[in-house]
Amino acid sequence: MNSDYLKGVPMKATLRAGRMGVWSRLLVIGVALAIGCLWLGSGRVDCVTAQGGAADATAGGQTQAGAAPAAVAAQAKEAPTYLVGQWGSFAIAIGFLLVVLLLTVLVKSEAGINFFQSPDGAVSVARVQVWIWTMAIMFAYVYLFLWHGPPEQFPDSLWKLMGISALSTGVARYIAVVTGKTQTPAPEVQQKIKKQNWVVSMLSDDGEPSMMRLQMFGWTLVTVFLFLMYLHKEQKLWDVPQTLVILMGISHAGYLGDKGAAAAKPN
Repeated sequence: MNSDYLKGVPMKATLRAGRMGVWSRLLVIGVALAIGCLWLGSGRVDCVTAQGGAADATAGGQTQAGAAPAAVAAQAKEAPTYLVGQWGSFAIAIGFLLVVLLLTVLVKSEAGINFFQSPDGAVSVARVQVWIWTMAIMFAYVYLFLWHGPPEQFPDSLWKLMGISALSTGVARYIAVVTGKTQTPAPEVQQKIKKQNWVVSMLSDDGEPSMMRLQMFGWTLVTVFLFLMYLHKEQKLWDVPQTLVILMGISHAGYLGDKGAAAAKPN
């Protein structure tokens, strides 16, 4: 069989796998946007329904008191729009996220390492959770600013959570430098990392599943989900309870301890 043909087969397979990876990412992004639109749309329906109920209550109460209709009408009135309406604010905030997402995908080092990968090619859960929090808070702030104006205050708990995330990433980097993990790992370790998908790589240390990584990633997902649900319901930034901030801090401390123990092992 022609040797040139055999050489071309792996290349075609690689290109085909690359295209499938791009389409899968686009599908995930599309599903996330669709869920976001349905989420905000349901809130709009709830708002309209509530206004209709308030209007009915106003009409029914006209025969009982003269001042009551004016009070109910004032409560039913929507908050004034600062720059653009709800859907405009949502679209612009999503636009900013898409720009950041595009930069995240396109910007890589000469060796092909992206924002989430360590020098050995493994995905860092600390960097992933910093990225998730950055995207969530960026969306929330732009969305609220355009619709209702600058938030009255930025909750202290969000400063603490972002500080914990940044500190965890920095300490993890320091551990890697001190233990020599920033150097090229052994060939067998490289092969093990290459065979892992990004989820397994993110939740593993040198190919071994890490409970501390799973715990930290799980608490990050829960906290961000509750943060976005509170944003949807209350239309303001959530001051995360101190108990949840402490739990996040404990999970990060466990992750760093686990990472230090794993980094102490030879390649």
